[in-house]
Amino acid sequence: MARLGFKTFLEPAIQAPIIVTFHASADSRYDFGQFYASARERGFVLYPGKLTQVETFGVGCIGAIGPWEMEQAVQAIAGARQDMGIPSAAPAH
Repeated sequence: MARLGFKTFLEPAIQAPIIVTFHASADSRYDFGQFYASARERGFVLYPGKLTQVETFGVGCIGAIGPWEMEQAVQAIAGARQDMGIPSAAPAH
């Protein structure tokens, strides 16, 4: 996710292993509903960031998930970002 420019909401030292929350892209074309639908079409479901005061989304990391599955999830998210025409996942500062 860092390769794509996404920044985690929490610092790694306090990040739980179950759901990782990321800042949403600050690009004006970002729309969680569209982002969600595009990732879902690729077989992955994202969580809306409802517990923060800034725009975020979550990626679940529980169950029988290994490096291959996580790489596929990252590729689905990259594809969703590309579908939306978002060149950068950088969050608002």
